[in-house]
Amino acid sequence: MGYKENIASNLGSQIIRIAVGALTGIVVARVLGPAGMGKVAYILLVFTLLGDYGHLGLNNANMYFLKRGAQSRKHLFGVNVTSLAMLSLLAATAVLSLRATGLILQSYHWGYIVAGLAFSISDLFFTNLQSWYVGDERIRESNRYIIGVFLLKNALILGLWISGMLSPFRYFSLMVLGMLLNATLLWLKVRQKYTPAFDFGLLRSEFGYGGILWLGSIFSFLFLRADQFMIKNMLGLAELGTYSISVSLAELLFLVPISVSSAFLGKLYNTEDPNAARLLLSRTLKLTLYACAALAAVGIPLSFLIPFVYGKAYTGAIYSTMVLLVGAVLSSPARVGMQYFFTLGRPKVHLWASLATLLTNISLNFVLIPRLGILGAAIASGIAYALYGLIYIFLFLGPEKFSFNELFLLNAKDLQELFKRP
Repeated sequence: MGYKENIASNLGSQIIRIAVGALTGIVVARVLGPAGMGKVAYILLVFTLLGDYGHLGLNNANMYFLKRGAQSRKHLFGVNVTSLAMLSLLAATAVLSLRATGLILQSYHWGYIVAGLAFSISDLFFTNLQSWYVGDERIRESNRYIIGVFLLKNALILGLWISGMLSPFRYFSLMVLGMLLNATLLWLKVRQKYTPAFDFGLLRSEFGYGGILWLGSIFSFLFLRADQFMIKNMLGLAELGTYSISVSLAELLFLVPISVSSAFLGKLYNTEDPNAARLLLSRTLKLTLYACAALAAVGIPLSFLIPFVYGKAYTGAIYSTMVLLVGAVLSSPARVGMQYFFTLGRPKVHLWASLATLLTNISLNFVLIPRLGILGAAIASGIAYALYGLIYIFLFLGPEKFSFNELFLLNAKDLQELFKRP
């Protein structure tokens, strides 16, 4: 499957997500209200954190060892799946024990806890399985399964709304079902037989490489979500619910680099010529930046429609959405650029960049949230977003010796390549 075809598949899937997700998001926001949205947003934050990072770096290393490692594919698959099963058992035991002693999530009943664990464990396996599809450039195929699950999940949410049965827990349960189905479908279609295996030497190498990416990914996650944790503790669930609308709208821009990055990463891993890789990076980075800027130019004035679409209770989300949209544009060079360093075996670039932005975001949130509320959180995040992008731009213009024109100026060849038929 070609690079442009994979990007086109990603973009098509994301357009469907935006169109259908926007309708469902409006319905859910109106039915649950700010407090209900905040309740679900917080529990999703907790179990997404566990699901995305409970692998301790194993999933981060999978694609690198798939494409650059000396071991067989079968052995890698067996070792990683066995290890993920063991980590899932440890995570479930820890969460259930902490909840039983009342140390975490006391305000959530046991149904939330069990469903949340199902979400996290499914997320662990889904992320690992998806890396096989990306590494083999089978992105179009995986998108078919993922978008099918997405449409089913949203149909069920709308069905609950029509029947008057939509509640925070039922909405959360359908989010869990979606993740479980995604993991199951990718497992059935991955074309790799599972044979239980354990290899301490391989795992040590994977954790050595992936552990750096894992820590950097945690910093990135907290950088994106620290403001929400802080709003919940400093302002309450209702303000978090309002702010979550701003975040969800602003992060629609991330669908562009997300659509590009998986295809871009898979292509880089299958490109042996360093000059071709540099050309691919420069072209992808500037096209992504311009696409994000164009979407933000449309989204900023449309932010004034938030109270009419979501309800007057969400009026406070208008200006925070605008600020976050600007920040999302400025962060796009980092979201593309990090993939380039991953394939070079230099994960520490991402580690230090994400740590710098996390510390910046947390520091500014402590200062601005008490003074400006959720707008202060948006300003803090917007500044951190800008720093994130600037770090990568500095690295490309400096040590990596890209020119300004390569990174930012579109030329005839870029446009010809963009519109050339695959």
